[in-house]
Formats: sequence, structure tokens, C-alpha cells
Amino acid sequence: MKVSDFIINRLQKKYTIDKDIDIENLNYVESGYVDSLGIIKFIVEIEDEFGIEFSDDEIADPSFKTVGGLIKLVERKVMNNE
Repeated sequence: MKVSDFIINRLQKKYTIDKDIDIENLNYVESGYVDSLGIIKFIVEIEDEFGIEFSDDEIADPSFKTVGGLIKLVERKVMNNE
């Protein structure tokens, strides 16, 4: 499964993302798609799906909380693991 499809599908578990929203810049935490308790589960699901691990610095980076930033990070980590 493509990284973008996996992440968007996980974010839409509870709520559908409106087609008019700029998905690249959507802050999924501030927008309520993932709450503070759900972020750990969300991170683990991504790590398990793609066989990667996020560092504390990566998780703390503001771009981690945008859909586009997260997709780019995961794609880069997957490429580095191959």
C-alpha cells in the first residue's frame, strides 16, 4: 500500500477528510483527526506497516504533524531501509 493511502485511511477512521481541505498542510492533531492519546497508536501503526522507527526528534518536528510532512518522512525512511 502506498504511504499516502495508508496514512489518509488511518486518519479517516473516525472522520472523513473534506475534499476541499489542503491535505498536504493539514495538521491532523490540531484538526482532531488524531488526539493526544491516539497519536501513539497512530505512530505504532505506521512503524509496523512500513518497518520503520521514528526518533524522538522526528516526532517533535512540527512537519511530523502535517499529512504532507509525515508522508514525506515515511517515504524517505522506507527508501533508506531498502
